[in-house]
Amino acid sequence: MANIIRERMYIELHSRSAFSFLEGTALPEDLIAIGAHLNMPAMALLDRDGIYGAPRFYLAAKKAGIKAHMGAEVAGEISDFGFQIKDCDPRKPASIYNPKSKTCNFFHLPLLVSSRPGYQNLCRLITKMKLRAKKGEGSVRKEELQEHADGLICLTGSDEGSLAIALAQGGMVEARRSIESLIGIFGHGNVYVELQRHFHREQEARNRAAIEIARSYQLPLLATNGVCYATPRERELCDVFTAIRHHCTLAAAGRLLARNSERYLKTSQQMQELFADLPEAIANTMELSSRLEFTLQDLGYEFPRYPVPQGETMMSFLRERTREGFRQRYGRAEADLKNRARRQIERELALIEKLQLPGYFLIVWDLVRFCRKQNILVQGRGSAANSSASLLWTRSAWSCFSSAFYLRNVASCPTLISISPAAISASASSSTFTNDMVNAGPP
Repeated sequence: MANIIRERMYIELHSRSAFSFLEGTALPEDLIAIGAHLNMPAMALLDRDGIYGAPRFYLAAKKAGIKAHMGAEVAGEISDFGFQIKDCDPRKPASIYNPKSKTCNFFHLPLLVSSRPGYQNLCRLITKMKLRAKKGEGSVRKEELQEHADGLICLTGSDEGSLAIALAQGGMVEARRSIESLIGIFGHGNVYVELQRHFHREQEARNRAAIEIARSYQLPLLATNGVCYATPRERELCDVFTAIRHHCTLAAAGRLLARNSERYLKTSQQMQELFADLPEAIANTMELSSRLEFTLQDLGYEFPRYPVPQGETMMSFLRERTREGFRQRYGRAEADLKNRARRQIERELALIEKLQLPGYFLIVWDLVRFCRKQNILVQGRGSAANSSASLLWTRSAWSCFSSAFYLRNVASCPTLISISPAAISASASSSTFTNDMVNAGPP
């Protein structure tokens, strides 16, 4: 029975929030609230050219017990991808191709983040696009997508996706070229052909072509609803935003406005009925969701890996340095003191390993070792500096058995030493603490 329920589950993997300026109406918290009401186990937020709403979306999802998938719709320029499309200006002959047409030369590419490198790559793509363009403009380049495709999963998009625009302006030939281009960039296993059904005749014709292309390239189909608002009644606000975006009144907006109110968060049953002829498109939402392992919880600073001898890990190397210090300091101590010290050290080393901080301690060990050799004053400071482990591998005068070693409760890394920038700079050039480690910033 559980398998049947799992197969019937639908997850919305293409929604916008109000952070897609004048294109979405719902706050991230509202989308999560409706998703939780619909018993969705996960949901994705793909705002236009940014991840502005991601933190609020993640926090709301965490509180509601929903997994928040991250991503964005990034703008791309069709001419940059080599598609030969016709200019869509009705005043010009249909055979004319205008590579500078802003009306039809841009598409939006939905990208989902599957891993931490994918999140980093998405941020780099958006940053590069924003740095060279005016506010509200800009597009990613093909070579940038090729460089930063790792960890990203691409959807072909909806009405403004590369497949839809290539199909409308260049027919099946250009549509196939657009798919081949995406496969070449992201890899065959990371491209999903997106289908939406909002009861538009031309949309369904495009869906049939997309299905044919997907099956010829053996690509998975993915059902989404292209959510722009959480509930149907918010469509009126979306219409107001559309009129503002196009600098006209509601009365004059005409066909610029949406034809109906279908782009809201729908139930699994509603989506199954819409795609009753394509159950795999619904099932693939669960399959794809399971691949999207990244959440904002995975962010945080990662220290550079400290270079250790072959066959060693950072933790085993740290343990060995600690054992050496233990023998030097407690080799002739009484049995009771030696046993108490050993138990304390093992507790601290276990905590260091649990918090994945051996590299951090080894970096400090290397700095202290260098300072001792160069007769540079180095001063212990903070809770971790009072730990038994630090005492042993630095062999300093820091007190032992201090109760101030509270690593378990810290949200950031503990403080170990206070040292001059000059000492760090000198250490970088003459010890195993490399320049890369000194200059490494947040990943």
